[in-house]
Amino acid sequence: MIEPKEKACLGTGIAKGFGCGHKTKHRVYGLGKMCGCYSDWLLNSDQGKIKLEKSMISAKSKVQNENKQKAVKEKSIQKFAILSPDKYRAKYLQPILNEISRLIDFGQSCIATGNFGKMNGGHYISVGANRTTALNLHNIHIQSFESNHHRSGDQIKYRMGLIERYGNDYFDYIETLQRHRPLHLSTSDMIEIASKASKIRLELKRNTEQKTPHERIKLRNKINLELGIYDSNFCEYKF
Repeated sequence: MIEPKEKACLGTGIAKGFGCGHKTKHRVYGLGKMCGCYSDWLLNSDQGKIKLEKSMISAKSKVQNENKQKAVKEKSIQKFAILSPDKYRAKYLQPILNEISRLIDFGQSCIATGNFGKMNGGHYISVGANRTTALNLHNIHIQSFESNHHRSGDQIKYRMGLIERYGNDYFDYIETLQRHRPLHLSTSDMIEIASKASKIRLELKRNTEQKTPHERIKLRNKINLELGIYDSNFCEYKF
């Protein structure tokens, strides 16, 4: 970065006539910002008063906007806080994580049927059977809407799909996820997790290249750890 050279504080243009002549590096309208000339110009010239008034209006508007955004955020938090943790999970957090799983598996066919079409993020260990594993990305893979909703999750075919794509060891690891201690997340905890997950989802949307099986598992490891929901050994599959 090039340092500005010292020059005499001489008012130019709309600030002409207010310079003190002292040398200064930092100038606005030819006036030194660190000496009294700039303040004198702001307070005592017509152009300066207009500039000062605009600055004050801008600052006031900025504060008002910040206060408005804060109020909206607080109102939103209050609205969500009245939901039970499980209702918040189902309505807000789970859809984000399911979409993340679909983005990780972008370009892949249904884990259970091998078909394409309308896709969901489907659980191998169903949410109804085990709430604790509902948010673990190793338990959520791309699955067709038909398979996920109309065939009770297609668990047998889902199991075969996991083994075919990722191998027996990875499937065995998914089975161990059920051993995790129960989660005791509050609604506030889930709101914070949803905020992190939303940023991750946005980043994944910017990169829609197809990934190898190894890359997809590594990405699930990484995001699980970033979200911090589970103990580390239940976040990360060791190759």
